[in-house]
Amino acid sequence: MCRRSARQRGQALGFQVTAVYIGLAIGPPLGGWLTAVFSWHAVFLVNVPLGGFALLLAVLVIPHDRSATERGEAFDFPGAATFALGLVLLIVGLNQAHLWGWTSALLAACVVCAALALIAFVRIELRARSPMLELHLFASRVFSASAVSATLNYMAVFAMTFLLPFYLIQARGLSPASAGLVLTAQPLVMALTAPFSGALSDRIGARIPSTVGMLVIALGLALLSRLSLDTSLATIAATLLLIGLGVGLFTSPNMSAAMGAAPRRQRGIASGVMATARNLGMVLGIGVAGAIFTTLLAQSPDASTADAVVRAANAGLLVAAGFAALGAITSAAPR
Repeated sequence: MCRRSARQRGQALGFQVTAVYIGLAIGPPLGGWLTAVFSWHAVFLVNVPLGGFALLLAVLVIPHDRSATERGEAFDFPGAATFALGLVLLIVGLNQAHLWGWTSALLAACVVCAALALIAFVRIELRARSPMLELHLFASRVFSASAVSATLNYMAVFAMTFLLPFYLIQARGLSPASAGLVLTAQPLVMALTAPFSGALSDRIGARIPSTVGMLVIALGLALLSRLSLDTSLATIAATLLLIGLGVGLFTSPNMSAAMGAAPRRQRGIASGVMATARNLGMVLGIGVAGAIFTTLLAQSPDASTADAVVRAANAGLLVAAGFAALGAITSAAPR
């Protein structure tokens, strides 16, 4: 039974990823419709009943497990605090760089303090009895490559997710509802592709599909970085379909490789580490894209024009393509 579960791990993760992407597909058009009919406040308010339902479902369905206290574990407050401090300082520095200047002492102080906080975080985790992040898992080359690739993947995708609404709404004049509908193209393909790529990785391994997926994402983002005010919405949607195909090819095999590299008793911890890599990639992707976008707009003599918005968005999308290309390299690394 255990061998059978291992052989079908990629397929099972593919179905799990599909559920996530279905939610991502519904989110943008729903958010755009709520904004158009009510206001942007409704986008946040609608999550209250949805979150309550999800909490109730978790209580009723997820099997009971012994608490961390019963297992003799304690929450890693020092580790969590230093990790949060380092990440916040880094993001604040990126977001304010266009105001402070990229060579300012204040930005340098933020970066140095962030680096010191993250170094302290690593030292704390290596000594903690119940660390927030199990660093010894990174001794596995497969797990390390999967975690780094996941971070780069989410940096690339969420940089694009941050930048495209500026292009569609500010530069092209689309309504929030129409922009949300265009953005739906990507997660729909992701949801359809994820189970297939997961099952494929069970047969041929994770390296090829995850590498091909990152290359496809890099190609799609490079094409998006050539947007103009005359680019048709059909072309944009088709490029988003291509990126969605790449993400769908990458995610399930990469996650399956990470889980397979972790010892059986630590797969829950490994899943948590991969979730941290995912969230770190989201935060860094948005932070870097925001820094590039706002800096170029601030330096542009025609910052209020649609052309300036397009140029700033294209620069951020090109950097996102670079993240994806790096992710392809780490996915293809010998394991």
